[in-house]
Amino acid sequence: MKIRLWWKVLVMGMGMMLLPGCGTVAGISQTGIVLALAVDPGPAGQYTWSFMFPNPTITPSSESSIKPSEEFYVLQAKAPSLMQAVEDVSALTDRYVYLGDVQFVAVNAEFSASDVVHLIHLLINTGEFPPRAWVTMASPSAKAVLKTSPPEEVVPTVFLSNYFSCQVCHPVQLETRVWQVWDDLLVPSHTAVIPWSVVHGRTLRISRSVWLTPYQVIKCNHSQTIDWAMAMGKYVKGALMLPSGKENGFAESLRLSSSRQLTRVHRQVMAKWNLTLNGHWEAVGRSVREQRLNQEAERLVLHHILQLYQWAQKHHADPFGVINQEVWTSQATSSQIPPLEVTVHCRITPTARTG
Repeated sequence: MKIRLWWKVLVMGMGMMLLPGCGTVAGISQTGIVLALAVDPGPAGQYTWSFMFPNPTITPSSESSIKPSEEFYVLQAKAPSLMQAVEDVSALTDRYVYLGDVQFVAVNAEFSASDVVHLIHLLINTGEFPPRAWVTMASPSAKAVLKTSPPEEVVPTVFLSNYFSCQVCHPVQLETRVWQVWDDLLVPSHTAVIPWSVVHGRTLRISRSVWLTPYQVIKCNHSQTIDWAMAMGKYVKGALMLPSGKENGFAESLRLSSSRQLTRVHRQVMAKWNLTLNGHWEAVGRSVREQRLNQEAERLVLHHILQLYQWAQKHHADPFGVINQEVWTSQATSSQIPPLEVTVHCRITPTARTG
């Protein structure tokens, strides 16, 4: 009931904002508030835009009888720009289409880099659109991600908005806003990191990421996404499984801190990262075995981080911000930045669980 009250207050607030001083008036009953937006490929020169609205027929008395799939509805338009799509969707409804409360945007993961860059600029340059909205790449389509909502969601909440807003709910922190991607794209040497949402049946999985540069879209698997989060200090309350071998162990409740800096060694730039992991080994007995597990975990994390960095170098991407750090420390332009070498120090000090 509190959610319903909040929703009424929101609608009233939006309605007040839409009341001009003179001329036509878009009343509350004539306003369609877009909660989420999806963009998929369309005909040549166009995109397929999907707008998700809350169902205006829902009332407190009908709340218990409304299915989750009926709490929202989606209208679609094919257009070269967001404003043209809004105009076309407006012709399908008797409501003023309001973009100021968009909570997240889903972009089809099959778009080329140039298309994604163009779409980000279209969003930023659309007056009513809020740059603070979360953004995610989407598969198998952006519309499918838009329409997939777990049963616990209740209007006006949107699953992906809640997901990205909660920084303590998930071990890998991938949340990214539209303005952050736009800001990264302003500098050619920057690489934007965007979460990748995939529909599996009736659920969404957000366990992968996409690296975006002005020239390429680089898709990361689950392991690479976790390794990036570890390197950037964005892996919280996670887990680590050692592969079967001399030491077989499982660490849980990992807490990670990351320190990254640049140094010069014989006129050569070197990135030095220090990663510290603390947590609990499951069912660890003797302290000697705990020490061996720590050493094995250190080697494993070190190998993964270095491997990921080399993979980024191969794709001429910098999702770690090393090049930007070099520009600020040496006042060099991006075209003059020398090749980088990376050294990762992992000091893993897990604490064995007692009692």
